Amino acid sequence: MSFFIGKKLLVQVVILIVMLGAVAFFSTSTSEPVAPTTQEMEEESAMVDTTSSASGAKVQPAKESTKEPEPAQKEDEESSNMSGVVMVDKSTVGPVLAILKEVGEAAYYHFGLKEADFLAIRTAGFDVIEGNFDICANDIDVRFFLDNATAADLKVILNAGAGEAEWGYSCDDDFTPGQKPVWKKDKVKAWVEKWKNHSALYAWDTSNEDGGTFPFGAGGVQPDPNWETKYALSVEQLQQAYSDVKSFDPSHPVLIRMNGWYFYDYADNFFRPGNSFGESVADIVMINVYSNTEEYFKDFVSTVFMRAARSIYAIDPDVKLVPALGVWSEPPTWIKPTRDHLVNDYNQASKAENLLGIAFFKYGASDGDDWFLPEASRGDPKLWQTIQELIKE
Repeated sequence: MSFFIGKKLLVQVVILIVMLGAVAFFSTSTSEPVAPTTQEMEEESAMVDTTSSASGAKVQPAKESTKEPEPAQKEDEESSNMSGVVMVDKSTVGPVLAILKEVGEAAYYHFGLKEADFLAIRTAGFDVIEGNFDICANDIDVRFFLDNATAADLKVILNAGAGEAEWGYSCDDDFTPGQKPVWKKDKVKAWVEKWKNHSALYAWDTSNEDGGTFPFGAGGVQPDPNWETKYALSVEQLQQAYSDVKSFDPSHPVLIRMNGWYFYDYADNFFRPGNSFGESVADIVMINVYSNTEEYFKDFVSTVFMRAARSIYAIDPDVKLVPALGVWSEPPTWIKPTRDHLVNDYNQASKAENLLGIAFFKYGASDGDDWFLPEASRGDPKLWQTIQELIKE
């Protein structure tokens, strides 16, 4: 009898060990994080703490780790953690324009572009391009740009206020210290009258991030830490630019570009100096939702557009929106986005209200040594391929 009791106990012990081993195995195998679905990301975005500091520090979700991995390791881990992100079903988005920004560089002949660049951009699936030049540009170069856009069946957004020369700054970087932006109506009128009948023209751009790229802005050649209160464009100046350009050319819409970080850094009161907006300033608002910073916030685009749409439509419900996604590298601030980050951002951007199009910044130029998106040595052909997959019909 004792033999059978001992044997029975032995069997029970073995069974218990096997069961404990199975529990340990399944617990270990399911410990890896599961990639969030788009719905989960939207729900998480809605629950993000929107408290901002008085200094405007960025609203940041809780970090998963305090140890910063090496860049290559970080990209691999991020791609792994978001491996469940899939491209949005285009049938749910509807027809939207595919827009490519900063095509070419102002310093080069023909803006550093070849005819083949325009054809490559069109073949990739883009509808509209915006150059990187203002009213200082040579007529020969502008006509080359517009004519080749027409030949490739592309439309063009031209600066008519987004450039610094339209606000009184010289074309040769010889700036007067403390010079504030002053609208040059007559010069802009001459520029608009010159190009408004070209078949390639799509829209006029009258403001790039409230003048943040002007000489003393955050992105200028002589940045002033107090540029927002000293040199940023006011609502009244934007209204004047809009009114004048529309009077010169009532046939084409007017666009302004806004900085998405103002909508992410603050919980309200978004239209502060540096991010002006008001009635009768634009027909189209392009919001630069550049998430390609060292620390990626997966809710960035959805949070920005939720806040932007709510606040912009409260002032002007007829405005059309265009999110502009960052697809370039400019260390130390801007890094190349991973494929999964770009897909995630596009999925969120495609849900914007009154969506006119989705833009990508930037293309660059075949000349020079700066970023050139399609090229392997200076850009990233994999990103170029991803963009094509995103915008294809």
